Amino acid sequence: MVSKTLGSTSARLLTALAADNRTIFSVADAQEILGSSYDATLKTLRRLTRAGWLVRLAAGRYAIVPLSSGEEATPQVNRYVVARELLGETPHYISHESAMDVHNMLTRPVTTVTVTTPRRLAGREILGVPYRFVYAPPSALWGSEPVWVTPYEQVTVSDLERTILDGLARPDLCAGVSQVATGLWLRQDDFDWDKLASYAQRLGRRAVAQRLGYLLELYDLGTPSLIEGLREMVSASYARLDLLLPDDGPYLARWRLRLNLEPETLQAIVRT
Repeated sequence: MVSKTLGSTSARLLTALAADNRTIFSVADAQEILGSSYDATLKTLRRLTRAGWLVRLAAGRYAIVPLSSGEEATPQVNRYVVARELLGETPHYISHESAMDVHNMLTRPVTTVTVTTPRRLAGREILGVPYRFVYAPPSALWGSEPVWVTPYEQVTVSDLERTILDGLARPDLCAGVSQVATGLWLRQDDFDWDKLASYAQRLGRRAVAQRLGYLLELYDLGTPSLIEGLREMVSASYARLDLLLPDDGPYLARWRLRLNLEPETLQAIVRT
């Protein structure tokens, strides 16, 4: 078992970071606190990492590991801030079910952090949290905003309208269309319907427009102009309503959808 006994230098560093509510920091930050050379600071950080007090996130970036209950508390590491630090200056945004979590669009816990970025990265696990990276070209990284996820930290997250469209484009990254529908219903009073219409046109995904139009009509949401714009995007071919479910069920000509998820199931969401 790794010992977590602290020396005076290490204790001073962690105490100063905790006092400043800094759960993630750089080598330069630690060097400033300790007033030591770069090499000496790096040795301290490596020692703390081996002892289990820190985890290395990326080159020159570390996070404090939360202590187990019963010990003196250390600030918790927010998983979305960890994602931000992993990407650094690379363009990205918290997306899909993770964005739904940040925007309070879900009624269930989310275990995986999903990030959309033009950088190709393999998934990994940090502090018991799985991180999943979805590739998108730089031109596709629009419709995001900074969101406070702690009293001290902001991260970039897809906004409400982009979150819904991303979820309908990749229901598999949101546990299915029923979860996207939950978010649409829960935050219905907060959507900018004109922005959603503009976003749908900009995204240009016909299957997304078909799924969105169907859900809006099912829940009697949106505006006539939004519905009309989505109708103009309907493809001649049919798409499955939910990509996670088998290709069966009745066909709905109006939205060119195969309803492999029963309307009654979706209606039940708004009654619970």
